[in-house]
Amino acid sequence: MDQRARIRAGLGLITLACLAAAGWSIVRVRATRVFFEPARLLSRFPVEGGTALNVDFASLRKAGLLDSKAPQELEYKQFVEAAGVDYRRDIDLLVASFSKSGNYFIARGRFDWKKLRAYVVRQGGSCYQDLCRVQGSTPERRISFLPLRDDAIGLAVSGDDLAAARLAHPGPAVVTRPPDAPVWLSLPGSALREMSAIPPGMRIFLTALARADRIVITAGQGGGGIQAHMDATCRTASDAAVLASQLRTTTGMIRDALMTDKEASHDELARTLAAGTFDNSGLRVTGAWPVAKGLIESLTAGI
Repeated sequence: MDQRARIRAGLGLITLACLAAAGWSIVRVRATRVFFEPARLLSRFPVEGGTALNVDFASLRKAGLLDSKAPQELEYKQFVEAAGVDYRRDIDLLVASFSKSGNYFIARGRFDWKKLRAYVVRQGGSCYQDLCRVQGSTPERRISFLPLRDDAIGLAVSGDDLAAARLAHPGPAVVTRPPDAPVWLSLPGSALREMSAIPPGMRIFLTALARADRIVITAGQGGGGIQAHMDATCRTASDAAVLASQLRTTTGMIRDALMTDKEASHDELARTLAAGTFDNSGLRVTGAWPVAKGLIESLTAGI
């Protein structure tokens, strides 16, 4: 083989290698995109139709909404140092499901798996192969987790200390299309009646929403700042009209309280709820609130 032929052959091999690398990169990117599609993540949870939560921490971080200067609580700070995971810097996406069978979480981010396993052992737990488990704060709160990928963790808090294993594989396709928003919460109205630890400022407001069949709340960038939106579905148009009227009345009561109660006037949550507006059409009731950055900081204070 002459010099020119060897050069051509070498260039050909380099070209094939580059094409193969590019093809592999495309396959990996597509596989990652498919894995983290919200509907596919939700299909891994045991029950569809319960309460589901999605938080795009990467978008919140980019918008500067995780830059709270409030000091972290000592317990959380110790956990971060020991386990090597802090949602402010390490978590990009969290999808969660809450039901009577337990609370399930899938998070995308950066994890130090060796540190996490060591933390479990120090807390009196154990790891077998990929699955780790440890006792929670009460006997019925058993915490288990496992890596779903290098950049994804599946975690469960349940009476079953092997519950996280249920997140290892997707189940039947989720029929309901998840909202297209950085932060969203979808829950049945019945879930509000079962909540035992509702903040006082929310109790009167959520009592009205408990009449709805399903409530979807989303939050994202809107005109002039962060906007929260609600879309509640009722069984009848009459129920929707009653719910909208109750929400307007409740909002008015909160406004009156802010005007007469100096302590309440400093409550970021109450101030946000007081700015709500509502409408109803057919079976649906919609609402909107401007969300101040101070509310986010107050909700995440200490963590």
